[in-house]
Amino acid sequence: MRKWLWIVGALLVSVLASAQSKTYSIKGVVYEEATEETIVGAGVRLLHQADSLYVAGSSTGTKGQFSLANIAPGKYLLHISFLGMEPYYKEVEVVNKSVNLGKIHLSESVTRLGVLEVRGQATPMTVKQDTIQFNTAAFKMRQGASLEELLRRIPGMEIDEDGKITYNGEAIERIEMDGRSFFGNDPQMATRNLPSDMIKNLQVVDKKSDEAKLTGMSDGEKVKVLNLEIKEDKKRGLLSNLSAGYGTQQRYTANALVNLFNHDARYTIIGELNNIDGVRRGRGEETTRRIGGNYDDLFLNKTLKVNAEAFYNSRDFSVDGKTMTTQLLGGEKANNEAEQYHNFRRDEEVNLNGRLEWNPQESTMLVFEPYFRYNWNKTDNSSQFQTTNRQGIAINDGQSLRTNDGTSYEVNGDLHFRHTFNELGRNVYARLSYRFNGSDGEGLQLSETNFRRSQEKKLRDQQQRSYDRGESGRFRVAYLEPFSKEWALQLMYDANFGRRKSDQSTFNKGATGEYTELDPIYSRGSENSYFTHRILARLRYKLAPRSYLYAGMGVNPSTSHTISTQGGEVTFDKQRTVWNYAPTAILEYRPSDSLQINIRYNGRTSQPSMSQLNPATIVLSPLAQVQGNPDLLPSFSHSVWGSINFNRPMARQSLNMMWGWNLTNNAVAPIQKIDATTGVRQTSYQNISGNQSLFGGFMMSLPMGGASSKWSSFTFGRVRYSRDKGFVNEALNRADVWRPMLSQRVTWSGPWLQATVGGFAMMQQAKNSISKEMDSRTWDFNAFGEAIVTLPFGLSLTSKLTYQDASGYQDQLKRNFWLLDASVSYSFLKEKRGTLQLSGYDLLQQRTTFMRQISLDRITDSEVNGITSYVMLTFSYRFNNMGADVRPSGMNRGQHYGRGYRRH
Repeated sequence: MRKWLWIVGALLVSVLASAQSKTYSIKGVVYEEATEETIVGAGVRLLHQADSLYVAGSSTGTKGQFSLANIAPGKYLLHISFLGMEPYYKEVEVVNKSVNLGKIHLSESVTRLGVLEVRGQATPMTVKQDTIQFNTAAFKMRQGASLEELLRRIPGMEIDEDGKITYNGEAIERIEMDGRSFFGNDPQMATRNLPSDMIKNLQVVDKKSDEAKLTGMSDGEKVKVLNLEIKEDKKRGLLSNLSAGYGTQQRYTANALVNLFNHDARYTIIGELNNIDGVRRGRGEETTRRIGGNYDDLFLNKTLKVNAEAFYNSRDFSVDGKTMTTQLLGGEKANNEAEQYHNFRRDEEVNLNGRLEWNPQESTMLVFEPYFRYNWNKTDNSSQFQTTNRQGIAINDGQSLRTNDGTSYEVNGDLHFRHTFNELGRNVYARLSYRFNGSDGEGLQLSETNFRRSQEKKLRDQQQRSYDRGESGRFRVAYLEPFSKEWALQLMYDANFGRRKSDQSTFNKGATGEYTELDPIYSRGSENSYFTHRILARLRYKLAPRSYLYAGMGVNPSTSHTISTQGGEVTFDKQRTVWNYAPTAILEYRPSDSLQINIRYNGRTSQPSMSQLNPATIVLSPLAQVQGNPDLLPSFSHSVWGSINFNRPMARQSLNMMWGWNLTNNAVAPIQKIDATTGVRQTSYQNISGNQSLFGGFMMSLPMGGASSKWSSFTFGRVRYSRDKGFVNEALNRADVWRPMLSQRVTWSGPWLQATVGGFAMMQQAKNSISKEMDSRTWDFNAFGEAIVTLPFGLSLTSKLTYQDASGYQDQLKRNFWLLDASVSYSFLKEKRGTLQLSGYDLLQQRTTFMRQISLDRITDSEVNGITSYVMLTFSYRFNNMGADVRPSGMNRGQHYGRGYRRH
C-alpha cells in the first residue's frame, strides 16, 4: 500500500510541477536556399548560449517544419544541419512567449556540391518516416507520357482494369498535389491527364486520420495517399498541355490540362475524351468523357485554406467474355459452370466536394468537408450458361437478360474542431458529421433455365423496381491530457446513429400485358435503425524524441432494430443489443533518420449482419437461395502489422520490409448446399474459428557498382498465405493458399539512353483438406526489356518487348504471348512546345487477358475478348508561362512568389 502511495504522490508532484512551470516553444520551417524546397529530415538542436549544453532536439518533418516544446525562458543557440548543406546557427532568446522563426534557409556546401555532381545519378527510392518516395528522374519516360504510364513503371504499384491504384496490395485512397487535395474523389482524373514530366517525386504516404493529426494521438487509422511533388519550374504561372490523336480501329483520344499557379492559389481544369482505355487494359470497349476543375488557395493571412473540386464523368462500357468455374462439391465431385456474356453499362456522374481549414489562432483549428454526388446509370447484361458434371453430362443450361435504369445520390458534411490549451498539447477535439443517400432503379429480369435431369423449364419475365434511402450521423468528442513530457492520456466518447429503408418490388405481367402483378417470392424489403456508443481510452508514452508507444481500449455498446419483409409480409423482426471490444497497441520507433520501425496491433469484435441473421428463405434466382442463421455469434479478430524502413540517401540505398498477421475466431462462414442434379445453390451461415492470413514483403533499391554508378537495381518480393476454413457443399474444409511473388529490374541510365530489363514470377497454390482433387497450382511469368532514347534535336524513341507465360490454367484459357509496344516522337516549334508522336500498341497482335481466382469452394478462369492492337498518331502542344504573375489585379493580395512556391 505504501508503494502505491509513493507512486501516486510522485505522479501528483510531477503533474503539479509541470502545471506551475511556464514553458514555451520554438518552431520554424527549413528551406533549401537555391530551390525554395522544404528540407525533410534536417537535424535541429537547441544549445545553451553560455556553455553549449544540449537542451532539446528534433528533425524537420515532411513539410520542413520543426517544433521544440517545453523550452524555459532563457538565451539559446539554434543549430540546424543537413548533409550537403552549410550548418546554420542562430541566437534565440525566449522571454514571455513562444518563438516562431518562420522561414530558415540552408545554403549548399561547395565541397559537397562537387561530390554530388560527380555522382550524377538519381536515387530511385528513399524512405522518410511514413513516406516512400520515388524520384521520377530515375524512370525515364517517353515525351508526353501520362502519370498513369509512370505509375505502371513503379515497382509494387498496380493499376487494375478499373483504373484503381494499389501499392503492395493496399489501395491508394486519394491523390494530393504538394500535400493538398487534388481530385481526391476521382484519382483517375489526375493519373490519366497529368503529364509525367511535371512531377519531381512520387510519394506513397501512410497518412494519419484527421483526428490523429489534430489531436496528436495516433488512432492506428491510416490511408494510403499518392502525393505528387511538382517541379519548382512547373508551379509558377500558367502551364497547359493539349493533345489529340486518331488511330486505326477507329481509336481516338483528346486531353486538355490547364494549370495556373499564382501566389498561394492553384487553379486546374482537366478534360478528357477517348475510346482507348478498355483496349489498353484488355477489357473490352470503353468510351470515357470527363471534365473537372480543382481550386486551392489561402485567405485571411494564410489562416484559411480552401480546396474545392467539381467534375463530371461519363463512361460507356461494353465487354464480351467467358468464364469457366469449377464448383467443388467435396471428394472427387465437382460441377463445371461455363458462361458467355455481354455486358453494357453507362454511367454519368456529377461530383462536388471541398475542404475548408481555418486556423484563427495557433491553438485552434476548424475543418469543414462538404460532399455531393449524383449518378445516372444504365445496364444491359445478357448471358448464356451451362452446368455439367465431371463426366460432361448436362445438369442445367439457359440464358438471361437483365436491364436497369437507375439514379443514386449522396450528400454529406464533416466538421472537425480542435483547441489546444498549453504547450504540452492538452487539447479538446470534436467532430460532427451527417450523411444522406438514396437510389432508385427500374429494370427487367428475363431468363430461361432448363433442368436437364427433370426436364423442367423455369421462365422468368419480370420487372423490378428498387428504392433505397438512408441517413446517418455522428458526434465525437475527445480530451487529451499530457501528464508530463512523456505521458499523455486521451478519453473519447463517440455516438453514431443511422437508419435505412430499402424495397425491391418485382412484378409479373398481368392480363393487359403490363407488369402489374406483385410477385411475392422475388419482392422483399427491409428497415433498419441503429444507435452505437463508443467509449475509448488511449495512453501515449514518448520513448525518445521521435518514438512513441500507444495503447488503448474501446467499448462499443450498440442497439439495432431490423424488420424484413417478403411479398409484403413481415418475415423477420428483431431488436438487438450487443457489446463490442477493440484493444489497440502501436509502436512508432525512429532511432535515427535512416531507420524506422512501426508495429501496430488491433483487436476488433464484429457482429453478423441482420441479413445473415434473417431465418427467412430469400430467392435470388432460379439457381440461388439464401437463408440466414439467427444463432450466429459475434466474431473477434486479431491483426498485427509491422514495417522496417532503412534508408541511406547519399549511397542511393533503400530497404523497406513489411509483414502482417490476422486471426479471426467465430468468423461468419457461408454454407453452400448444391444439388448435384439441378445445380441449385442454397446458402446459409455458421460460425467457424481459426481463419488466418500472413503476409510479408520487401523492396530494395541500390546502385550496382557504387553510388556513382549508372547501373541501378530494384527488387520487390512478397508472399501471402491464408488458411481459410469453410464449407464445401456442407462438408468442412481447410484451404491453405500460398501466393509468393518476386520481381526484379535492372536499369542503366545515360545522358541519352535509359535501358531496363526485368520481370517477375508469381505462383498460386491451393491445398484442401477434404480432397486432393480440389488442389491447384498456377504459375505466371513475365520478362521484359525496355529502351528509351532521347536525342538532343527533339527525337525520342521508345520500345518495350514483353514475354508472358502461364501454366496450370485450363488448356483453353492458357495463353503465352509476346507483346511489343513502340513509339517515335519529334518535338518542334518554339521551345519544343509541339510534339508529334506515332505509337503502336500490341504490334504483334498477341495480347490476351486471362485470370484465375481461387476461393474455398471454387476455381474460376476468365477471359475477355476485344481489340488489343492499334496504331495512333498524336499531336501535343504545351504552353508554359512560368514565373509570370497572372492573377487579375482585383484578386492581388500584394504578395509575390519570390524565388519559389511555398508548400503547405
